[in-house]
Amino acid sequence: MNRMLLLTSFMIVMAYTVYFSKKAHQKKEHIGVSLGKCMVMMLSMTTSLTLSLILSFLLPGRLAVLTVLAIAICAVAAAIIGRPFGLTAVMESLSTTLMGAMMGAMLGVMLPLDSQTFMLVSMDLIYLASIFFVTFYIKREDVKELKRRGFAPFYLTLLFSIIIIGTTAVWESDYFKVGDDSEMDMQHHQYGG
Repeated sequence: MNRMLLLTSFMIVMAYTVYFSKKAHQKKEHIGVSLGKCMVMMLSMTTSLTLSLILSFLLPGRLAVLTVLAIAICAVAAAIIGRPFGLTAVMESLSTTLMGAMMGAMLGVMLPLDSQTFMLVSMDLIYLASIFFVTFYIKREDVKELKRRGFAPFYLTLLFSIIIIGTTAVWESDYFKVGDDSEMDMQHHQYGG
């Protein structure tokens, strides 16, 4: 898999994670506790799935090391995501991230080579959809309280992210096609020797 797509995906996930944390911290008084925890759970799961999937493509065949590394890296993201809503939200985020990191690592190791780009782009889009819904609810609660609008810059940024991911995936598929080499796919699935 091309490292450009992996780097692009990683940067988008980290940028939106920090964006969410800042927005949630600014607007936390307008967001209820239950909605805040729901946002944290949704975003922690999609973030950890996406990040651990990215890591699994960088460390193929090393499931044990990959899982521990994914849990550690995703725990940092979980702390960032849950921080605006307090300690219980951080605990919720960490437990959700633990599960998501393990699932993403297993998924990435089990995927055949010709499905990796499709799965990464799909997870990126799922992640961006979760960011969209979470940010929509933050802004909706803000609009209820302050009667303000301001969705256009966020929508344009989200659209730009989707275009970047799509362009990178198409560019990669033109230059790095994986044929129907079943022997190579079988070697990818063998662990140990």
